[in-house]
Amino acid sequence: MGPQDISKLIVRTSMKDRAAFDLLYKQTSGKLFGVCLRVLRDKSEAEEALQEVFVKIWTKADRFAISDLSPISWLVAIARNHAIDRIRARRGPSANIDAALEVADPAPGPE
Repeated sequence: MGPQDISKLIVRTSMKDRAAFDLLYKQTSGKLFGVCLRVLRDKSEAEEALQEVFVKIWTKADRFAISDLSPISWLVAIARNHAIDRIRARRGPSANIDAALEVADPAPGPE
């Protein structure tokens, strides 16, 4: 299946064509799972992320037409960005601890 075929599947998916979406999943899920796995380094988390990636693809397929990326690059970008977002979310509020430490405390310090 070539890039034009994948483009057609994405366009049909944007029209909520379930059969096209299923075929898109079948044709690209292995590659996108690999992207998630490389970023997350955990098989079960990568599997979970992959399902979330395909939900995003289903809901955002209409945005592909305005993208200047190749179809597979567009799909890989969604997977990669989603996996990176999961890592950021994992860190939680503690990621801002450095910024918090830089805020000056106006109260007198211990003596």
